[in-house]
Amino acid sequence: MSVIISGSLAYDTVCFFKGRFGEMLIPGELSHLNITFLAGRLERHFGGCAGNIAWSSRLLGGSPRILAQLGRDGGEYRRRFEEAGISLELVPTLPGFWTAQAFITVDSAGNQLTTFHEGAMAAPRTLGSREAAGVTLAHIAPGGVAAMSDQGRFFSSNGIPYVFDPGQTTSQISPDELRRLAKGARLLCVSEYEEKLLEERTGLTRRELASGRRVLLVTYGSAGSVFYLPDGSEVEVAAVPASSVADPVGAGDAYRGGLLRGLEAGLGWKECGQLGATMSSFKIEHGGGQGYSPSIGEIAERYEDAWRESLPLPVNGREKLPEKS
Repeated sequence: MSVIISGSLAYDTVCFFKGRFGEMLIPGELSHLNITFLAGRLERHFGGCAGNIAWSSRLLGGSPRILAQLGRDGGEYRRRFEEAGISLELVPTLPGFWTAQAFITVDSAGNQLTTFHEGAMAAPRTLGSREAAGVTLAHIAPGGVAAMSDQGRFFSSNGIPYVFDPGQTTSQISPDELRRLAKGARLLCVSEYEEKLLEERTGLTRRELASGRRVLLVTYGSAGSVFYLPDGSEVEVAAVPASSVADPVGAGDAYRGGLLRGLEAGLGWKECGQLGATMSSFKIEHGGGQGYSPSIGEIAERYEDAWRESLPLPVNGREKLPEKS
């Protein structure tokens, strides 16, 4: 099976403010802000939904191909993924753009202020029939809204089943396009909140979202996840506890990477979910969307401890990926 993951590749810059945002705001003066938050610590990570998902899949021995775009500052990202064996043959560099970037300030209470620049992600990106030759599954992750719609049409018209993972774009895509993309998917992946928003914006009930040949996956954080199948049955998957909690952001992408690797290997929903939950637990223990790099042996050990089953994937042939996040 050949898998394409479309979505964003981005740099995430995180600044940590020791105080609280509320202490810096003057009631009645919010119409003209001019505030500086002194950050005692700064971190810069490789991120973007497509990149994070592909990283998780690759850790499990997958061979994902990314459909995205980098800007003129994307050389470091390209070198990292090439070193990790993740294909960027479908990722051009656009010299007239910056790579997509998120600038995040976090206060001592965990509140976040984020500014996102979509950069190269906003440029039109189409996939040619020759590039799609041999592709048996696609994953549409959050990225440029227009690109997500175009890719849904392309995959449908070319008979390529796709996973629709709207994420934060659930509130940005028009209701008509959201409904079309959801109905055309073979698998829908949403969080508990995103499912409610998806139902509200499309007018489709959970029963309608999981119908025909379409499966609905809803993740519930520490409560695990559930696959809602078209026949009305459910497959529940517990969460795998992390040994520590460093940064939960990106745990959903790690889950999806494990899920895709399971689909690539032809596994059932239960095993796919267990792979996803296992990868999510590793991510939570580290900062950044790609700041973790367990060996396949370490993954197999945690999988067996959590599920009392052997990892349903080969455990040879891959060394640890680069540590830099």
